[in-house]
Amino acid sequence: MAATPVTPAWLDRLVRRCLAKDPEDRWQSMRDIVLELKSPPESAIAETAKADRRPWIAAAVLALAALACAVVAYRVTRSSDFPKQEARFTIPLLPGQEITSYPAITLDGQMIAYVAQQGAQDTQLYLRNLSSFDARLVTGSSGAKQPFFSPDGKWVAFFAQGHLQKAEVAGGAPIRLAEAAYPQGGTWNEDNTIIYTTSLGSGLWRIPANGGAPESLTKPDGAANGYAHIFPMALPGGRNLLFVVWGQKQGNAVLSLDSRRWEVVLLSTTFRFGLFDPLGGSRGRLLVIDQSAGLMTAPFDAEHPARTSAGSTVLSNVYFELETETRGWLATSLTRTAVYAPGNPAKTSLVWVDREGKAVVRNALSLWIHDLARGSRTPLTPGYSSNLLPVWSKDGTRVLFGSNRGGTWDIYSQPVDGSRAAEAVLQAPYDQVPYQILPDGTLLYLEINPTTGRDLWIMSPDGKKTPLRVTPFNEGEGRFSPGRISGADTKGWIAYTSDESGRREVYVQSYPEGKGRTVVSSGGGSQPRWSPVGEELFYVTGDAVVAAAFRPDGSFEAPRRLFDRSRFLLNDYRFQNYHPSPDGKRFLMIRRDEGSIPRQLNVILN
Repeated sequence: MAATPVTPAWLDRLVRRCLAKDPEDRWQSMRDIVLELKSPPESAIAETAKADRRPWIAAAVLALAALACAVVAYRVTRSSDFPKQEARFTIPLLPGQEITSYPAITLDGQMIAYVAQQGAQDTQLYLRNLSSFDARLVTGSSGAKQPFFSPDGKWVAFFAQGHLQKAEVAGGAPIRLAEAAYPQGGTWNEDNTIIYTTSLGSGLWRIPANGGAPESLTKPDGAANGYAHIFPMALPGGRNLLFVVWGQKQGNAVLSLDSRRWEVVLLSTTFRFGLFDPLGGSRGRLLVIDQSAGLMTAPFDAEHPARTSAGSTVLSNVYFELETETRGWLATSLTRTAVYAPGNPAKTSLVWVDREGKAVVRNALSLWIHDLARGSRTPLTPGYSSNLLPVWSKDGTRVLFGSNRGGTWDIYSQPVDGSRAAEAVLQAPYDQVPYQILPDGTLLYLEINPTTGRDLWIMSPDGKKTPLRVTPFNEGEGRFSPGRISGADTKGWIAYTSDESGRREVYVQSYPEGKGRTVVSSGGGSQPRWSPVGEELFYVTGDAVVAAAFRPDGSFEAPRRLFDRSRFLLNDYRFQNYHPSPDGKRFLMIRRDEGSIPRQLNVILN
């Protein structure tokens, strides 16, 4: 005859669930246990009734119930009894390395991805496991930027060489997924799709993470829908997406992947936006960068998105994307680990330097007009719109510049004395900013096309627009030779950059014929500038500013190193980063002051 169990079966099941190996299989709170004890199943009532007729068994039942409660209470409360200690440490880079893009971290907080550049080398992607002392280079990641992880942490995605790519964290060559001529961020959703941008005005696109045909999700229109939808970020649950809108109204918006409709949840008068920091379930906050490199918080629920606003500052000295003034170089995990690059790119000064790089005169950097003789400053473009790449007219009475005041980036002209408001010079589809204007009014400008990326165009005085360099690659930084600028009856030349070789190089070709095209730099080059009379071409390559003597036939002598570039801001296409003086003996430069160069990562645990 089988022995009668000492404890009722329902209580045995209750205790076993308390002791389950998998936390997901255990009781989740004391309330669950109490409710189970108060309202046992009907079969349990009969078992307990029998036990009640045997006092010692009833006592055992109560004792086991108390034990079960104690076990659950211990498991539920032990994390609060022994709180995890907050810890902070740094990850230094190799000597001479500089972080060049925002970092990423896996959801479990164990793996960090970052992009760094060493001297004249291309940027490279690195992986650092927090349980290891060393970072590991991702082979084949030359030119990498803007990394992000898959939800399971087994893959890292990034942009390089005009493509969206992914690589296994465990090792292996990167796999190309889609073209992305001028990317502005990507994210890996829970449904194993990647949402990304191909260019500034491309809108958001989605592609299966295993490869396939890209699918358009949003379409900027330059009006109510803005001119750019960028920096997507998957939200918990996989059904909503956070992204940035630039245009007549701008800020953070949430896109429903089911309905394809979106609404702005965090308005901004600048380019800044918030990163979602999960605090549990769908609840969290948006971490918003400000111009002082501080992070402010805005409460946010990913499942129930609603209008919010930023409040107190929670972290200071966080580097941000100088090119867009918007993306803080920080990432957080579900385990409350944060990684960020410290620094402030706004810590810069305007300086004169000689041909050896020695400072001559120091003045404060400003986006206003600065009179170098009198030392006075006056605002040229007050207001909330963004304005960049100013170009002087030949007679010095007007300034042409790019501005987003009309919803998209267009080109405007304004008298230097402020006697009249700015007038539109060029308003066209996509985005345009000026590079140079000839004495006859011919305008050389940059257009950012969603398909072909950055292209060079010419607009004649009668308003006719002609492509100068429109290819699947990124061209930019165009500069006419002084002979053409002065109006002299000589053959003209134009210098510009292109990444058609896989990296930016400096090219020169005749203008307007477009013949005699030659590559000037080797091993990378950018920021070409002609000397005052055109006998030299200055440009930036590797860790130096160099000068190459120019021959009348369009050829060049070997470049000569002038001075080290690391102290100066020379990697942002939005600014006139340097310019030779009229006598060619000095350069007006933007100096990067102490604290403006990110050379380490800070990590905060818990």
